[in-house]
Parts: sequence; structure tokens; C-alpha cells
Amino acid sequence: MFQRFLKIFGVTCGLAVALSAQDDALKVRTHLVLVPATVTDKKGLLIDGLSAGDFVVTDDGVRQKFQMDTSDTVLAPVSLMVLIQSSGISAPALERIRYVGAMVQPLLIGVRGQAAVISYDDDVRKFQDFTSDSFKIRAAFESISPHYIKEAKLIDAAIAGMEMLATRPENYRRIMLVLGESRDRGSRHKLAEAIEMAQRAGVVVYFITYSAQGQAWTSSAEDAPGVAGGPDYIGGLGELARMGKTNDASAFAKATGGRHLSFLTVNSLEAVLSRAGEEIHSQYLLSFAPQETKNAGAHRITVTVSKFPDAVVRARPAYWPEK
Repeated sequence: MFQRFLKIFGVTCGLAVALSAQDDALKVRTHLVLVPATVTDKKGLLIDGLSAGDFVVTDDGVRQKFQMDTSDTVLAPVSLMVLIQSSGISAPALERIRYVGAMVQPLLIGVRGQAAVISYDDDVRKFQDFTSDSFKIRAAFESISPHYIKEAKLIDAAIAGMEMLATRPENYRRIMLVLGESRDRGSRHKLAEAIEMAQRAGVVVYFITYSAQGQAWTSSAEDAPGVAGGPDYIGGLGELARMGKTNDASAFAKATGGRHLSFLTVNSLEAVLSRAGEEIHSQYLLSFAPQETKNAGAHRITVTVSKFPDAVVRARPAYWPEK
């Protein structure tokens, strides 16, 4: 469906340790850092046709020499991990989400990519391992039913999904798509732990979220089978009390170079999925081999476009050398 697909040059970051002959200081070398970058104007329109000379990439403030791969080079298959919230308050949204399982293959992973599906509420359940079979992906979406409990262990599910992504071949792009609320409910793991894991693994996280309150008010009784009397409107209003908590969706997206989108109806869900797919297959892949450094922790990455100083660039803001 889309003409431009993201290409990949190298493999994930590796770690080499060397002792300086002069001061015996521990130094760390990362063999290759991959930086997928989405470039838009202020109105959100994608900017294509850029060349390597239009970009400036820095690592901890130091300008880097890099390679940019385009649609004329090697195609990188996509490994997509889909997380779907299945707690009771998600019942109206699940009725909409079930309709879009058939969109995953043509819009998001392409003919050479693979997707896996898990659900989360008070537990994390794997519905489908990685597959290229569009029918199996669609069936997994349609099989997820709401569990009428309040918990939604988003962060625990994200970590489980990243562990699955870590098993994928090194030449595959690692992308996580979360369909659920924007905040966690009761995970054992912490947000910072999950974000570091995503940055280490080079996982780009896309969130497509909904308001439980909004879903309740736009759904009929038939949209929530099994719930006596239809959706819980009063319970949905109670969600307003949670608005002051950390927005995990925005934090994940910002920390990985992904995107936080939202939907209310089936049509708007289809639209944001199309938008996410367009971005995934319209990115520039920048890669660089950094110099030796004593910094074994997080390295700050910046990407700018000199040709368009007002352009909005979304790219991973950090990488970590492997432990």
C-alpha cells in the first residue's frame, strides 16, 4: 500500500571493551547505532526526498559521520509486537479493535514482516506468536475478550513483549504497537525499567489509546456483550480521577522515537492505524559507529535537518551499550 519502506543497513548495538594503553581506563565501543527518523513539517505532513547531507546527527553532543539508507537499498522486514488491553473497562473499545486485525499485514508489517499478539489485564496472555499469516493475526484480534477486572498491567505486558521481540533476527526492525489506555494499572515492573529495556533493544513504541470514559459514552449496550445494562457510564466517569497520573503512553513514545495517537470510533481507529503504517514505512534509517567512550550508560542522540530548520524530527533519543 505504501511505496516507501524503511531500509536497514546494520545490526543491533554490540559492546566491545578495551583498555587504554595509556591510562587503563575502561572504554566502551558500540559497533553500530541505528536511528530510524520520521521527518514532518509543522502541519504533520511527511517530508520525503531528503539526502544524508540534510541531516545532522550527534552522540552526546559530538557530531557523527553516518550512513543513510533509502528505498533503493536493502529492505528491512518488520517485527511487530501488538499489545491489546483486555480489562473490563476496555469492552467497548475491544469491539472496535477486533475489526482492524486484518489491517496489520497490509498497513504495518508488509508482505515480509511478522506480527505477534498478546493481551493484558491482571495477567499477560500470548494469543499469537510471530507470524506472517494475515488470517492468524486477524483471528488473534478477534479472539481477545474482556476480563471484567480493573487491572491493566501495561508495563508488565510491554516488558513481556520486548522479551519476545529480542528473539527476532537482528536484521528485523523491532516495533511495538499498544492498543489500550494511556496509563498503567498495577504492574509489578516500573516505567523507567521498561523504557531502558526498549532503548537497549532498539524498540520503537507506537501507542494508539482511547479514553474509557469516551468509549462508554459512544457505545451502545450491544458494544459491551456480557455486561448487564450495557457500559458502565458511572465507572467511566470515575476514570477522571486518574488523569493526573503519569501518561505512560507519551513517555514510551517520546523515549523511543515512536508516536502516541488516539481514537474514539472505528473510523478514527482505522485512520490512526493508516497514519502509523505510513510513518513506519516512510522513515529514514540513519546509522553510525560511535567513537570509543568511557560512558557505559545512556548516550544522548539528537537528529536535526539543516535544510528544514522548522522540521519536526522524531527519532530515538538515546542508546545504551550492551551489558
